[in-house]
Amino acid sequence: MLTMTRRVMFSAGKTDWPENGSPAVADISEPEVYGHNYVLDVTVAGDIDPRTGVIVNIKDIDQIVRERIVDRFDRKSIHRQAAEFSNMPVTPESLANWIAGELDDELPSEVTLSRVRVEETPLISAEWTRIEPRDMEMQRSKTEAPMRMTRTYEFAASHRLHSPELSDEENRELFGKCNYPNGHGHNYVLEITVEGPIDGRSGRVLQPDVLDEIVNREIVNRYDHRHFNYDIPEFQGIIPSTEVVTKIIWERLAGEIPPPARLASVLIRETARNIFEYRGEA
Repeated sequence: MLTMTRRVMFSAGKTDWPENGSPAVADISEPEVYGHNYVLDVTVAGDIDPRTGVIVNIKDIDQIVRERIVDRFDRKSIHRQAAEFSNMPVTPESLANWIAGELDDELPSEVTLSRVRVEETPLISAEWTRIEPRDMEMQRSKTEAPMRMTRTYEFAASHRLHSPELSDEENRELFGKCNYPNGHGHNYVLEITVEGPIDGRSGRVLQPDVLDEIVNREIVNRYDHRHFNYDIPEFQGIIPSTEVVTKIIWERLAGEIPPPARLASVLIRETARNIFEYRGEA
């Protein structure tokens, strides 16, 4: 089984949703409406057709996504012009969930919908993922497929990779430039993904400012412009490789996410070519 992802974009406006309940569409005044350039990734799964060498005609996917999604939202005010959202908050989570339901029965028979990802800005996105067949006994309906929200953060930090179990020559051979005596630094890009049910009032898995407070307190403010080997207690006596950093960040955050949301993934982009992700032992 292979997957194919098609990326499309659309621009749309929406209205901030009050905390005390849903506004009537007639009450939405023009100054409250603002917009985003949304990025939509639609992933389908299927087997390669030996006659064509592809799993599906990509033009068929393009046409369905444009007719069912892009034409419905592009250059529209979603609360005003999309009846489905007149009484629900427009968030990346609610959009991804709705788009998945809209596309699921419309795709060509040779493929199934595997994932829908909606990026509102480069710093916030949400993802609907189909539960795998081995987990179908846990799934009573499509709407129970996991919904994920991802927030992106940045911090700069230094580290030196050196093992006391190895000779200096062996360390230089294994770690190369990463073994420089005074260490070296990276501008780390940190992606934190949480998953859980969508809250009916907010339309979110977790309020972004809640996640921001946790991640900044536990990670960014602790690590930014620090040297892992010398400045951060949890790295004393261990090799602060980015693999280790990724796992320790998971350990610091997993117990801090307020339920029913839960931590789903910690991903660190150390460089453009070095990317590390941890999803817990389970």
